[in-house]
Amino acid sequence: MSVALVIALGSLEKSIVTTPLPIIGNELHAGSALTWIVTAYLLAATAVLPIYGKLSDILGRVRMLYIGITLFIIGSAACGFAKDIETLIMARVIQGIGGGGLIALAFTVIADCIPAREVGKYQGYISIVYAVSSIAGPLLGGYFAEHLSWRWVFWINLPLGVLAVILIRKNLSHLNKKRQAKFDWFGALFLMLSSTSLLLLLSPESGFPQTWTGGAFALSLLMLFLVERKVSDPILPARLAKLPGYIVCIFLILCSQLLMFAVLVYLPMQMQWQRGMTPSESGEIMVIFMFSVTLGAYCGGKLVNKLGEYKGLCLAGFALAALSFGMIYHHTLPALALGLAGLGIGFTLPALGVVVQNVLPAKDRGIGMSLFNFGRELGGAVGVAICSAVFQYSLSTQGQVAKDNMADYPPQVLGHSFNSIYLMMAAMAIFAVLLTIFALKKQKLATEVKAE
Repeated sequence: MSVALVIALGSLEKSIVTTPLPIIGNELHAGSALTWIVTAYLLAATAVLPIYGKLSDILGRVRMLYIGITLFIIGSAACGFAKDIETLIMARVIQGIGGGGLIALAFTVIADCIPAREVGKYQGYISIVYAVSSIAGPLLGGYFAEHLSWRWVFWINLPLGVLAVILIRKNLSHLNKKRQAKFDWFGALFLMLSSTSLLLLLSPESGFPQTWTGGAFALSLLMLFLVERKVSDPILPARLAKLPGYIVCIFLILCSQLLMFAVLVYLPMQMQWQRGMTPSESGEIMVIFMFSVTLGAYCGGKLVNKLGEYKGLCLAGFALAALSFGMIYHHTLPALALGLAGLGIGFTLPALGVVVQNVLPAKDRGIGMSLFNFGRELGGAVGVAICSAVFQYSLSTQGQVAKDNMADYPPQVLGHSFNSIYLMMAAMAIFAVLLTIFALKKQKLATEVKAE
């Protein structure tokens, strides 16, 4: 129950904010900075993920969960009281710093207790949590925005966060184990700087000169490489790269989340800005996608447990995603296309997760799972940034000048720009299919948890 609520907090936050985005943007006069409401959270959550993982290996899982949930609650409260777009974005950064460790640490706790081959049995419970929180997210977001206030999108996290702390204290205290090791603070700093500057470089709304962000990315990456070669216990242990299938799975989960966020963020925008739907109406349609993701993850977990097979699931998942984005691009059976996209992305989640859990040694389980989830979060953040860049570029090629309200653009202009996003996502899914075929190797899944 404790882990389930932590996962619910993390997954709810990713989906609940998507449907009210246009209303928030209009009220706070966000203009082109609107996507930063999503990107700021993902950016912060991505940057701190390895820190949570490494510190949980050193200080214990529970202590880091307490820190993450506390910051998440503070950030949520600040988001709810924000009076302008700048304050809201800063509050989302605080919320992201807290929320970054929630799902990563939750899955690390699961890996501490359940072997890779058997984790499929519990995928059903995890999928139910995702179903309730992810499906409720777009619906609650639309309902709050229309009938109460969009601020409740963030305030809803306060009682849930307090309840999570109580349950963790009651049920997970036995996992709060320490070990003697020095934390790689300089490595953590340069890793955060490199991931942050990468996202700023990709995002057209950042407002920073590309030469500055590009230089910051190159410099921080170089410093990260030099630091990691000298420390005794680096935040990015080189030994992880030698684990079979580990790096490939990180690239594949990045692709999976990139595809997911292209749908989660931009499809509701298209339905509201181009087609004139209300937030509630677009939220109801997004339920098809989130339910299909949940169904795919549930069925995929069961198949992994029964057959020990994961490569076929990844292959089928990315192939379905490629097909679905092609259907969305051509406006062919959109409800079916959403269902196929969700089902395909859902297939990839348990399949990739069990491979990572299977190869990680106990002493690196926290950092290993966190780096895997780092790839997951980076995929979402990169996805939003790339889609935004494609969208803005498409508008500029059609001779459009920047406008504060996106609904002011002609529908056909918006339609062409959204289609550019879907075409690129189809190409990305095909790339993931090829990577799965040629780089993801088969291995036998463990039937017991590896001890220290």
